[in-house]
Amino acid sequence: MPALPALPGVYAWELGDDVVYVGQTRSGLMTRLGPNGYSTISTYNTLARQPRRTNGGQQTNCRVNALANVVLAGGGRLVIWYRVTSGEDSRLEEARWMSEHGKPDWNRRVERANSLIP
Repeated sequence: MPALPALPGVYAWELGDDVVYVGQTRSGLMTRLGPNGYSTISTYNTLARQPRRTNGGQQTNCRVNALANVVLAGGGRLVIWYRVTSGEDSRLEEARWMSEHGKPDWNRRVERANSLIP
């Protein structure tokens, strides 16, 4: 993963000609996509946390990293695009993208995103 800004933003994962995942972060792209987020497919980020324990990663990281691992292990290539936004605009931009293009295959949060469309 290249150096990323510590600013909020939206991002899209592309597999071939298809966007398979769209996300947003209000905490910073470096945090979300960097070594403690998606860019490290580790045991911690592929096993979901059990209730009231700290034995695993964030559920979304685990699910998307597992999907990415299947693609990469099979010789596929993922491209990640990102755009810096304000923290407030990151959720709106994610919702706007889904409104215009539909829910990507790896996303599960279309209900939340659609509720934010102005």
